[in-house]
Amino acid sequence: MTRLGLRPWHRGDHPRPGSVPVTVVVLTRDEEVNITRCLDSVGWAAQALVVDSGSSDKTVPLALELGADVVEQPWLGFSGQREFALRLPDVRHDWVYFVDADEWVSPQLAAEIAARLTETDCAAFVHRLRLVFLDNWIRHCGWYSGSAVVRLVDRRRASYDGSLVAERATVDGPVGRLANDIVDQDQKGLASWLHKHIRYAELEQSRRGQPAPLPERLRRFRARDRTGTRPVARIILRDLVFPAVPARPLALFLYMYVLRLGLLDGRAGLRFCFFHAWYQATVDGLQAETRLRDPARSGS
Repeated sequence: MTRLGLRPWHRGDHPRPGSVPVTVVVLTRDEEVNITRCLDSVGWAAQALVVDSGSSDKTVPLALELGADVVEQPWLGFSGQREFALRLPDVRHDWVYFVDADEWVSPQLAAEIAARLTETDCAAFVHRLRLVFLDNWIRHCGWYSGSAVVRLVDRRRASYDGSLVAERATVDGPVGRLANDIVDQDQKGLASWLHKHIRYAELEQSRRGQPAPLPERLRRFRARDRTGTRPVARIILRDLVFPAVPARPLALFLYMYVLRLGLLDGRAGLRFCFFHAWYQATVDGLQAETRLRDPARSGS
Protein backbone atom coordinates (compact mmCIF):
# COMPACT_ATOMS: atom_id res chain seq x y z
CA MET A 1 0.00 0.00 0.00
CA THR A 2 1.11 3.58 -0.72
CA ARG A 3 0.57 6.60 1.53
CA LEU A 4 -2.74 6.83 -0.30
CA GLY A 5 -3.85 3.62 1.38
CA LEU A 6 -4.28 2.16 -2.11
CA ARG A 7 -2.25 0.27 -4.68
CA PRO A 8 -2.94 -0.67 -8.32
CA TRP A 9 -4.93 -3.83 -9.11
CA HIS A 10 -2.78 -6.74 -10.22
CA ARG A 11 -3.31 -10.36 -11.20
CA GLY A 12 -4.38 -12.39 -8.21
CA ASP A 13 -6.77 -9.69 -7.01
CA HIS A 14 -10.54 -9.80 -7.31
CA PRO A 15 -12.12 -9.49 -9.86
CA ARG A 16 -10.37 -12.08 -12.01
CA PRO A 17 -8.39 -10.95 -15.08
CA GLY A 18 -10.62 -10.21 -18.06
CA SER A 19 -13.81 -11.07 -16.17
CA VAL A 20 -15.68 -7.74 -16.17
CA PRO A 21 -17.71 -6.99 -19.32
CA VAL A 22 -16.40 -3.46 -19.89
CA THR A 23 -14.10 -1.86 -22.45
CA VAL A 24 -11.46 0.35 -20.86
CA VAL A 25 -10.42 3.14 -23.25
CA VAL A 26 -7.09 4.91 -22.76
CA LEU A 27 -6.30 7.98 -24.87
CA THR A 28 -2.56 8.28 -25.41
CA ARG A 29 0.23 10.28 -26.94
CA ASP A 30 3.80 9.67 -25.78
CA GLU A 31 2.82 7.90 -22.55
CA GLU A 32 5.50 5.19 -22.36
CA VAL A 33 6.32 6.28 -18.78
CA ASN A 34 2.77 5.66 -17.56
CA ILE A 35 1.12 3.16 -19.91
CA THR A 36 2.35 -0.10 -18.36
CA ARG A 37 1.12 0.75 -14.86
CA CYS A 38 -2.19 1.99 -16.27
CA LEU A 39 -2.92 -1.07 -18.41
CA ASP A 40 -1.76 -3.50 -15.73
CA SER A 41 -4.26 -1.93 -13.32
CA VAL A 42 -7.21 -2.52 -15.68
CA GLY A 43 -6.43 -6.15 -16.41
CA TRP A 44 -9.77 -7.09 -14.82
CA ALA A 45 -11.62 -5.59 -17.82
CA ALA A 46 -12.63 -7.82 -20.72
CA GLN A 47 -11.07 -5.37 -23.19
CA ALA A 48 -8.47 -2.63 -23.07
CA LEU A 49 -8.44 -0.28 -26.06
CA VAL A 50 -5.75 2.35 -26.59
CA VAL A 51 -6.63 5.23 -28.91
CA ASP A 52 -3.30 6.77 -29.82
CA SER A 53 -2.92 10.19 -31.46
CA GLY A 54 0.58 9.89 -32.88
CA SER A 55 3.02 8.73 -30.21
CA SER A 56 6.70 8.90 -31.18
CA ASP A 57 7.89 6.87 -28.17
CA LYS A 58 7.21 3.26 -27.12
CA THR A 59 3.58 3.77 -26.07
CA VAL A 60 2.04 1.71 -28.88
CA PRO A 61 4.52 -1.23 -28.76
CA LEU A 62 4.13 -1.43 -24.98
CA ALA A 63 0.33 -1.38 -25.23
CA LEU A 64 0.39 -4.18 -27.81
CA GLU A 65 2.77 -6.25 -25.67
CA LEU A 66 0.34 -5.89 -22.76
CA GLY A 67 -2.53 -7.25 -24.86
CA ALA A 68 -4.41 -4.01 -25.54
CA ASP A 69 -6.11 -3.30 -28.85
CA VAL A 70 -4.69 -0.16 -30.47
CA VAL A 71 -6.39 2.28 -32.83
CA GLU A 72 -4.56 5.26 -34.35
CA GLN A 73 -6.52 8.51 -34.57
CA PRO A 74 -5.12 12.03 -35.10
CA TRP A 75 -6.08 14.31 -32.22
CA LEU A 76 -9.66 15.61 -32.36
CA GLY A 77 -9.64 17.43 -29.02
CA PHE A 78 -10.44 15.88 -25.65
CA SER A 79 -14.17 15.62 -26.22
CA GLY A 80 -13.86 14.66 -29.88
CA GLN A 81 -11.38 11.90 -29.11
CA ARG A 82 -13.66 10.40 -26.45
CA GLU A 83 -16.68 10.59 -28.75
CA PHE A 84 -14.66 8.92 -31.52
CA ALA A 85 -13.71 6.12 -29.13
CA LEU A 86 -17.32 5.58 -28.02
CA ARG A 87 -18.43 4.95 -31.60
CA LEU A 88 -15.59 2.66 -32.67
CA PRO A 89 -16.70 -0.74 -34.00
CA ASP A 90 -13.62 -2.12 -32.21
CA VAL A 91 -15.36 -1.53 -28.87
CA ARG A 92 -16.75 -4.91 -27.84
CA HIS A 93 -18.87 -3.87 -24.83
CA ASP A 94 -21.60 -1.30 -24.26
CA TRP A 95 -20.05 -0.23 -20.95
CA VAL A 96 -16.99 1.92 -21.60
CA TYR A 97 -14.62 3.14 -18.88
CA PHE A 98 -12.28 6.02 -19.76
CA VAL A 99 -9.00 5.86 -17.85
CA ASP A 100 -6.23 8.37 -18.51
CA ALA A 101 -2.77 6.95 -19.11
CA ASP A 102 -1.39 8.60 -15.96
CA GLU A 103 -4.14 7.06 -13.80
CA TRP A 104 -4.51 3.66 -12.15
CA VAL A 105 -7.34 1.58 -10.72
CA SER A 106 -7.25 -0.01 -7.26
CA PRO A 107 -8.62 -3.49 -6.46
CA GLN A 108 -11.38 -1.82 -4.43
CA LEU A 109 -12.55 0.27 -7.39
CA ALA A 110 -12.29 -2.67 -9.81
CA ALA A 111 -14.43 -4.84 -7.51
CA GLU A 112 -17.01 -2.08 -7.09
CA ILE A 113 -17.30 -1.57 -10.86
CA ALA A 114 -17.79 -5.31 -11.36
CA ALA A 115 -20.61 -5.33 -8.79
CA ARG A 116 -22.34 -2.13 -9.88
CA LEU A 117 -22.52 -2.95 -13.58
CA THR A 118 -25.51 -5.16 -12.76
CA GLU A 119 -27.50 -1.97 -11.99
CA THR A 120 -29.09 -1.67 -15.40
CA ASP A 121 -31.14 1.43 -14.47
CA CYS A 122 -27.95 3.54 -14.51
CA ALA A 123 -26.63 5.04 -17.74
CA ALA A 124 -23.31 6.10 -16.23
CA PHE A 125 -21.32 6.26 -13.01
CA VAL A 126 -19.39 9.09 -11.40
CA HIS A 127 -16.47 8.80 -8.99
CA ARG A 128 -13.87 11.07 -7.45
CA LEU A 129 -10.25 11.42 -8.46
CA ARG A 130 -7.32 11.27 -6.04
CA LEU A 131 -4.64 13.52 -7.47
CA VAL A 132 -1.05 12.80 -6.44
CA PHE A 133 1.06 15.93 -6.97
CA LEU A 134 4.77 15.94 -6.06
CA ASP A 135 4.22 12.59 -4.31
CA ASN A 136 1.42 13.98 -2.13
CA TRP A 137 -2.31 13.34 -2.28
CA ILE A 138 -3.98 16.74 -2.69
CA ARG A 139 -6.91 16.32 -0.30
CA HIS A 140 -7.83 19.94 0.25
CA CYS A 141 -8.01 23.30 -1.62
CA GLY A 142 -11.39 22.23 -3.06
CA TRP A 143 -9.77 19.91 -5.58
CA TYR A 144 -10.61 16.48 -4.19
CA SER A 145 -14.10 17.42 -3.00
CA GLY A 146 -14.89 18.83 -6.45
CA SER A 147 -13.17 16.13 -8.48
CA ALA A 148 -16.22 14.01 -9.37
CA VAL A 149 -15.91 12.82 -12.98
CA VAL A 150 -18.15 10.67 -15.17
CA ARG A 151 -15.89 8.06 -16.76
CA LEU A 152 -17.91 4.84 -16.77
CA VAL A 153 -20.70 5.16 -19.34
CA ASP A 154 -23.15 3.08 -21.30
CA ARG A 155 -22.15 4.19 -24.78
CA ARG A 156 -25.71 3.72 -26.03
CA ARG A 157 -26.84 6.49 -23.67
CA ALA A 158 -23.89 8.87 -23.51
CA SER A 159 -22.05 11.37 -25.68
CA TYR A 160 -19.43 14.10 -25.30
CA ASP A 161 -20.12 17.80 -25.63
CA GLY A 162 -17.46 18.98 -28.07
CA SER A 163 -15.41 20.94 -25.52
CA LEU A 164 -11.77 21.56 -26.37
CA VAL A 165 -10.79 21.05 -22.72
CA ALA A 166 -12.59 20.05 -19.49
CA GLU A 167 -14.84 17.75 -21.49
CA ARG A 168 -18.10 16.54 -19.94
CA ALA A 169 -20.27 13.56 -20.73
CA THR A 170 -23.93 14.12 -21.56
CA VAL A 171 -25.91 11.17 -20.23
CA ASP A 172 -29.46 10.08 -21.06
CA GLY A 173 -30.50 8.39 -17.83
CA PRO A 174 -29.62 8.08 -14.12
CA VAL A 175 -26.01 8.57 -13.04
CA GLY A 176 -24.83 6.38 -10.16
CA ARG A 177 -22.01 7.21 -7.76
CA LEU A 178 -19.07 4.94 -7.01
CA ALA A 179 -17.66 5.04 -3.49
CA ASN A 180 -14.06 4.30 -4.54
CA ASP A 181 -11.70 6.73 -6.27
CA ILE A 182 -9.45 6.48 -9.29
CA VAL A 183 -5.86 7.67 -8.70
CA ASP A 184 -4.14 10.25 -10.92
CA GLN A 185 -0.38 9.90 -10.44
CA ASP A 186 1.63 11.14 -13.41
CA GLN A 187 5.19 9.78 -13.45
CA LYS A 188 6.54 12.28 -16.00
CA GLY A 189 7.56 14.94 -13.46
CA LEU A 190 6.79 18.59 -12.79
CA ALA A 191 8.28 20.02 -16.01
CA SER A 192 5.95 17.84 -18.08
CA TRP A 193 3.00 18.88 -15.89
CA LEU A 194 3.78 22.57 -16.45
CA HIS A 195 4.19 22.17 -20.23
CA LYS A 196 0.88 20.29 -20.35
CA HIS A 197 -0.91 23.09 -18.50
CA ILE A 198 0.45 25.70 -20.88
CA ARG A 199 -1.27 23.75 -23.67
CA TYR A 200 -4.41 23.54 -21.53
CA ALA A 201 -4.29 27.32 -20.99
CA GLU A 202 -4.17 27.88 -24.75
CA LEU A 203 -7.18 25.60 -25.21
CA GLU A 204 -9.02 27.25 -22.33
CA GLN A 205 -8.41 30.71 -23.78
CA SER A 206 -9.79 29.52 -27.12
CA ARG A 207 -12.82 28.01 -25.39
CA ARG A 208 -13.58 31.07 -23.30
CA GLY A 209 -12.76 33.78 -25.82
CA GLN A 210 -13.17 37.19 -24.24
CA PRO A 211 -15.37 37.38 -21.10
CA ALA A 212 -18.99 38.01 -22.07
CA PRO A 213 -21.10 40.68 -20.34
CA LEU A 214 -23.12 39.48 -17.35
CA PRO A 215 -26.49 39.50 -19.20
CA GLU A 216 -25.03 37.23 -21.88
CA ARG A 217 -23.55 34.89 -19.23
CA LEU A 218 -26.96 34.72 -17.55
CA ARG A 219 -28.62 33.90 -20.88
CA ARG A 220 -26.14 31.08 -21.51
CA PHE A 221 -26.71 29.76 -17.98
CA ARG A 222 -30.48 29.59 -18.49
CA ALA A 223 -30.04 27.93 -21.89
CA ARG A 224 -27.51 25.33 -20.66
CA ASP A 225 -27.93 21.63 -21.42
CA ARG A 226 -29.54 20.20 -18.28
CA THR A 227 -28.70 16.63 -19.26
CA GLY A 228 -25.01 17.29 -18.61
CA THR A 229 -23.16 16.07 -15.53
CA ARG A 230 -21.52 19.30 -14.39
CA PRO A 231 -22.78 20.44 -10.93
CA VAL A 232 -24.93 23.59 -11.04
CA ALA A 233 -23.00 25.21 -8.17
CA ARG A 234 -19.75 24.91 -10.12
CA ILE A 235 -21.41 26.36 -13.24
CA ILE A 236 -22.52 29.41 -11.22
CA LEU A 237 -19.09 29.95 -9.65
CA ARG A 238 -17.08 29.37 -12.81
CA ASP A 239 -19.29 30.95 -15.49
CA LEU A 240 -21.17 33.68 -13.62
CA VAL A 241 -19.17 34.77 -10.59
CA PHE A 242 -15.49 34.19 -11.37
CA PRO A 243 -15.30 36.17 -14.67
CA ALA A 244 -16.28 39.31 -12.71
CA VAL A 245 -13.68 38.87 -9.95
CA PRO A 246 -10.76 41.35 -10.07
CA ALA A 247 -7.18 40.04 -9.77
CA ARG A 248 -8.37 36.53 -10.56
CA PRO A 249 -5.03 34.70 -10.12
CA LEU A 250 -4.60 36.14 -6.61
CA ALA A 251 -8.26 35.53 -5.78
CA LEU A 252 -7.96 31.92 -6.95
CA PHE A 253 -4.84 31.33 -4.87
CA LEU A 254 -6.43 32.75 -1.71
CA TYR A 255 -9.61 30.76 -2.31
CA MET A 256 -7.75 27.47 -2.79
CA TYR A 257 -4.94 27.88 -0.28
CA VAL A 258 -6.71 29.74 2.55
CA LEU A 259 -10.49 29.36 2.26
CA ARG A 260 -10.38 25.76 1.03
CA LEU A 261 -7.45 24.85 3.31
CA GLY A 262 -4.88 23.92 0.70
CA LEU A 263 -2.34 24.88 3.37
CA LEU A 264 -3.10 21.53 5.05
CA ASP A 265 -1.47 19.74 2.10
CA GLY A 266 1.94 21.10 3.07
CA ARG A 267 4.51 22.28 0.55
CA ALA A 268 2.88 20.28 -2.23
CA GLY A 269 -0.40 22.08 -1.49
CA LEU A 270 1.31 25.47 -1.59
CA ARG A 271 2.88 24.71 -4.96
CA PHE A 272 -0.32 23.20 -6.32
CA CYS A 273 -2.36 26.31 -5.42
CA PHE A 274 0.39 28.61 -6.73
CA PHE A 275 0.56 26.78 -10.05
CA HIS A 276 -3.22 26.98 -10.45
CA ALA A 277 -3.02 30.73 -9.88
CA TRP A 278 -0.21 30.78 -12.47
CA TYR A 279 -2.45 28.82 -14.85
CA GLN A 280 -5.20 31.43 -14.44
CA ALA A 281 -2.67 34.21 -15.00
CA THR A 282 -1.55 32.43 -18.19
CA VAL A 283 -5.13 32.22 -19.49
CA ASP A 284 -5.70 35.91 -18.64
CA GLY A 285 -2.42 36.85 -20.34
CA LEU A 286 -3.40 34.98 -23.51
CA GLN A 287 -6.76 36.77 -23.51
CA ALA A 288 -5.02 40.13 -23.12
CA GLU A 289 -2.69 39.29 -26.01
CA THR A 290 -5.70 38.42 -28.19
CA ARG A 291 -7.29 41.79 -27.40
CA LEU A 292 -4.10 43.63 -28.35
CA ARG A 293 -3.71 41.75 -31.63
CA ASP A 294 -7.37 41.85 -32.61
CA PRO A 295 -9.14 44.90 -31.08
CA ALA A 296 -12.27 44.29 -33.18
CA ARG A 297 -12.66 40.78 -31.74
CA SER A 298 -12.14 42.02 -28.17
CA GLY A 299 -15.14 44.26 -28.49
CA SER A 300 -17.44 41.46 -29.72
